[in-house]
Amino acid sequence: MTGVRREGSGAGRPAVREEGSDPRRAVAERARRVVRSAPVTQREFAARIGMDPTALSKSLNGSRRLADRELAAIARLGEVSLHYLRTGEGAPPATGNPPPPDGRRRADALDAEARRAQILRETARLIARRGFHRVRVADIARACGTSTGTIHYHFPTKGDALRAALLHYAERLHQRLEDEFRDARGPAEKLRRLIDVQLIADEEDRDEWSVWVQSWNEAILDPALRDGQRDIYARWRRTVLDLVRACQDEGLGTDADAEALTSRFTALADGLAIQVLAGNGEMSVPRMREQLLDAFEPHITLR
Repeated sequence: MTGVRREGSGAGRPAVREEGSDPRRAVAERARRVVRSAPVTQREFAARIGMDPTALSKSLNGSRRLADRELAAIARLGEVSLHYLRTGEGAPPATGNPPPPDGRRRADALDAEARRAQILRETARLIARRGFHRVRVADIARACGTSTGTIHYHFPTKGDALRAALLHYAERLHQRLEDEFRDARGPAEKLRRLIDVQLIADEEDRDEWSVWVQSWNEAILDPALRDGQRDIYARWRRTVLDLVRACQDEGLGTDADAEALTSRFTALADGLAIQVLAGNGEMSVPRMREQLLDAFEPHITLR
């Protein structure tokens, strides 16, 4: 039988913690209480903290882990302590707040950090879905409910916007890898999970790859974009290389050139993703996965 421990909440009410419960789901439940107690809709709450509404919804139902920065933003807007969200100790959110007068975004309701996060998210999404050259500053401003001057303040040029969009999706990628690697059993299992993260499984994956491919194209034409693109690619390549070397440390693929194996995999991943994005009927997501698993053969077997 699961034990129950009561702890003072600091607000005159005892907090109940179930020992042995899933900490991640407990955090999600507390975050859900905070969001529902706010005097705005859940969609508006997401906009104010710079999160995609679907990602917030998944996080609140426990199917997606909240990143530290997202948890901090929820605490700040919900006017509770980060310690409360993480542990359940301290004052819970106040309840009974009146509903918002309307669902419109208001520029003065967002602090600078949340506003920039919102602009970054909308910029990345628009570039991914419409194309870099088809997105106007006015489109971004309209999506964010703000002025073009505000957009220019954060991203003076379209090149700045593209760099920011690429960085946005790069951070998303590495956060997902961090989540996947947390309970993986060894480097070979991490390589398998890395491959799964690379697949175009949903709309956000497609957006991520779309911005990545567009950044290549623009870097070919604009040397000013090359340094940022190169740095982000180097970080990604280093992640793969470190995993290959970790496998070798465990006796897997010791006969292989780790650098060459990494280059083969990353080049294959990029090429296959472009085929999937372009709708090449011969390349499906399952086939992409099989070929990426084969990329490490015969040195490291992942099946």
